[in-house]
Amino acid sequence: MRGLMSKDFFTLKKKYGWTRLLIDIAIMAMLMFVLEDKGALLISFLLIPLEIMSVVITLATCDEQWKWSKYAISLPVSKKQIVGSRYGFATLMASTGLVASLVVNTISYFYFPMYAYGFYIFVSLASFAITMLFVALILPSNYSLGVNAGFVMMLVLLGAVLLLGFWSSKHENAILRFVVDHFELGSGIAALALIMICGLSYALSVSFFKKKHA
Repeated sequence: MRGLMSKDFFTLKKKYGWTRLLIDIAIMAMLMFVLEDKGALLISFLLIPLEIMSVVITLATCDEQWKWSKYAISLPVSKKQIVGSRYGFATLMASTGLVASLVVNTISYFYFPMYAYGFYIFVSLASFAITMLFVALILPSNYSLGVNAGFVMMLVLLGAVLLLGFWSSKHENAILRFVVDHFELGSGIAALALIMICGLSYALSVSFFKKKHA
């Protein structure tokens, strides 16, 4: 699986080089400068999940263009491992997003200290959870109906985040207040639900991949 994940890394490196990373850093800096305390929230709950979803879609697109799956099934690895490597790489990207979110939230805490530092850590962890949820919803779409289905799912999820954010801001940050009021119970339920959704997502993706390459 390490070799398959390395292939995904080199695919992205060939596709984007370091240009994409530098652009992302510039966008983050601009958002922090313009939006101040709200910049870290926008980066954590919108930019980072969007970037990771874009990475997943890009890898699926390259796989289709290069007919990678037909070659991959001839390798001495199982179909479960082929699918698992994509989930592993997506998790690695989401973890990178977690680190980026921690960095911007730490900067926000020192320059725009509106909440305790624990709140900013929670925002970073929530960003990771949202990213993993989005990945778990997109990957089965890719394996079942192709890249276009995954792209449509990405747009739907992006729209859902924007609508929830708009609704929450119009109701005095109702979502954040709910999380604070029910932190322990909500965190436990959310973590359990995320694990179950990711497990189901992986099982569905393996099933779809096996059917497609029976």
